[in-house]
Amino acid sequence: MKPNRYLAALACAGLAAGTVSLSQLGPVGFVTAAYAKNGGGNGGGNGNGNGGGNGGNASGHSADHGKSAEAHDKNDAKSKEANALGALNAAHASAKARAHASPNSAVGKIATYEKSREAALSLQDSAAQQQALETAEAKLAASFGMSSLSPEQVSQVNALLDARK
Repeated sequence: MKPNRYLAALACAGLAAGTVSLSQLGPVGFVTAAYAKNGGGNGGGNGNGNGGGNGGNASGHSADHGKSAEAHDKNDAKSKEANALGALNAAHASAKARAHASPNSAVGKIATYEKSREAALSLQDSAAQQQALETAEAKLAASFGMSSLSPEQVSQVNALLDARK
C-alpha cells in the first residue's frame, strides 16, 4: 500500500470511529457536547447525569427521576394556587411593601383590603363584623375588576396576609 492510500484509509477509519462515538450522544449535537463540561447546574459537568449508557449510573437516573417527579408535582400545586389567585398574588408582598405601596397598585389594593379586614375583625358585634368583612371582600374584588371572589381566594389571601404581618 502506498503512503497516501495508507493515510487515506487511516483517516476514513478515524472518521468512522468518531461517527460511532458521536452517535451515542443522541440528539445532543456538537455544540451541546462542547458546552456540557462547563454547564455547572444540576448536571455537575461530568457527563454522568443521565446514567444508563456506556458506564453511566442507571440507578442514579431512576432515583433522580422520582425526586424530579415529586418536585414537579409540588410546582404544579403552587402554579395552580398562583393561577387561582391571579393578581391577588400581590398578597405575597411583605408588610413593609404593603405599607409603602401606591394605592392604585396591586399591592396597594391588597393593603387597603388588609386595613378594612383588620377594622372589621376589631368589631365586637358579630353581625356588623360579618357585614364589614363582606364589604371589604367585595371592594377588593371590584378593585381588581372581578365581580366577586371565591371563598378559596379569600381564604388564600387572608392566609398570606396573616403569615406576613
